Amino acid sequence: MQVSLLQLSQPLKLWEKLEIVVNEGDETGRYLARIEDFSEEGIVISRPEFVRGGALLRQNRDVIVEVTREDAAYQFYSCIRRVTTHAKTIYLLTFPVDARRLQRRRFVRIDIYKRVSYANLTRHKREHNVGDWVTWQESSIVNISGGGMLIKADENLAPRDLLLVKIDFFPEIGLPDTIAAICRRTFRQENGFLVGIEFLLSQRLGHYFKKGEFKNLPQSVRDFDPTAQNKLVVYIFHQQIELRKKGLL
Repeated sequence: MQVSLLQLSQPLKLWEKLEIVVNEGDETGRYLARIEDFSEEGIVISRPEFVRGGALLRQNRDVIVEVTREDAAYQFYSCIRRVTTHAKTIYLLTFPVDARRLQRRRFVRIDIYKRVSYANLTRHKREHNVGDWVTWQESSIVNISGGGMLIKADENLAPRDLLLVKIDFFPEIGLPDTIAAICRRTFRQENGFLVGIEFLLSQRLGHYFKKGEFKNLPQSVRDFDPTAQNKLVVYIFHQQIELRKKGLL
């Protein structure tokens, strides 16, 4: 048996992990459990394991249940009960009426401090191999999403400038280290000059580079396709989940 909710990407499944949140005054408690069965009375779960917080699970308490999927995190309201018979004790969650998506993974953006280098391609002739003439500037990432990132930069960058960017942690997650990007906005804050850039997927390179220029770009920029971008999106989404578990989001 599976329980399907309109807003969930897939029905609830046996052995799926749930995070149960209980609020009591100013205190919050978090518990983990897995789905063991579905009955007429509700969702049968394993004994909830305490994770952190100061609020305790009690009989007939209203709780928030969170489910993490590859595409997003979901949340629904339920009530928890403990049923004891002569044979065993089971824990039940009442069937949810509705669920809501907490975050679409494509738009997840997280603060992250990682090294990055960038080279401005706009003010140079690009008829030769870029390795022969580009000048790299070292910097750091402020935040990142699947579609782009905010970095610290010098004031020589301007909107619509084309860039190459080397992102140090990309090879660690199976992504090409050097990709193409375009500057979308610049602004100044207390911590310096910040630049928002958009990553350019391989199939969009022809919109920004002439044919003679395109062949001189590193092979890695052609490897950043929708599949690679999706891998980045999944990585960022799971980083967000870890930050939420630590109470940093």
